[in-house]
Amino acid sequence: MQGLSLSMFSAGCATTYFAVQACSHLRRDERTRIHVLLGWILAYWAVANMKDLVQAVPGWYNRQTLDYIMLADGWSAITFACFLFELTMPGWVTRKHVALLCLPFAGFTLAYLAKPGNTILYLYTAFLSAFGLFILAIGYAKAKKHLEFIKENYSNIDEIDISWIRRVYVVAFLNQSLWLLVSLIGEAFTDMLYYLSSILLWQMIVNNCRNLKQIRPSQNSESNDMEMTPERKTYPFADTLESIMKDERLYLNPALSLSDLSSRVGTNRTYLSQYFSNMKRLTFYDYVNALRIEKMSIPLLVEHPEYTLDYIAKQSGFNSLSTFRRAFRKQTGTTPGNFRKKRGS
Repeated sequence: MQGLSLSMFSAGCATTYFAVQACSHLRRDERTRIHVLLGWILAYWAVANMKDLVQAVPGWYNRQTLDYIMLADGWSAITFACFLFELTMPGWVTRKHVALLCLPFAGFTLAYLAKPGNTILYLYTAFLSAFGLFILAIGYAKAKKHLEFIKENYSNIDEIDISWIRRVYVVAFLNQSLWLLVSLIGEAFTDMLYYLSSILLWQMIVNNCRNLKQIRPSQNSESNDMEMTPERKTYPFADTLESIMKDERLYLNPALSLSDLSSRVGTNRTYLSQYFSNMKRLTFYDYVNALRIEKMSIPLLVEHPEYTLDYIAKQSGFNSLSTFRRAFRKQTGTTPGNFRKKRGS
């Protein structure tokens, strides 16, 4: 009974956490599509954790109840799929797509209700494992592609960066592994770890989505983009581009985008993006950051030891100190602080 009490206490804490977070997102003043979706997902998780409390009802803590709970828990995989697909393919989540995701889960649920047995549960567990791997693989590939698009078109990605999703994958894998252990073992300690990892997982997502702005590639496409091939090596605007960037110091504009720069040099985004890829071997994001570091950050670090790193970051065109540090390390192989120390010594 002590183990059951610990499990129920953990379930209650998790239910409260998800309910509070769901209300916070759904009642948020400035809500975006991803915030609304996240709010409904958190509400689902609140209900999913609350259902576990039925085990505390006298006579309900038995193998059959645990099997039904396991069957219901499997549906949570749909929330991961919806979140990952919406994050990497903004606008993907529709009633039709969600209904299609629900079909196999509904099939297993109806099959078990019609003929309860371990065979259905074993098949269900195998399906969930395959489904989870499929979602992670698709999500990772789409996240990589989406991040490439962002870096090819924007110099400031602080509020649209989704590279943090890689860390979420690790915690999600841990969370699902614990769920499998809970389903097989059913010990109070593993229950507690599962609820704790669920809270940690979604708190990571909540933190990173707090100021997230979604970018749809289709919204930035140009109808008059020229058909270009990667082999094309002539870029008549190259000299003009380099001159404008360095003389007018456009790289200091924190909001500079590929569209802005293509308009400035009189070409289109596709052609300009190919120039960075084929000739510079860089994304637009890395190209602009390299100029910021070389032309502004390093001179300020050398000539003004009294300036703070935060001030130098802002003067160099970076919106945050963390982005400045990452870009500086990528460009020079060391941190701004270590660079300054070495120059000082």
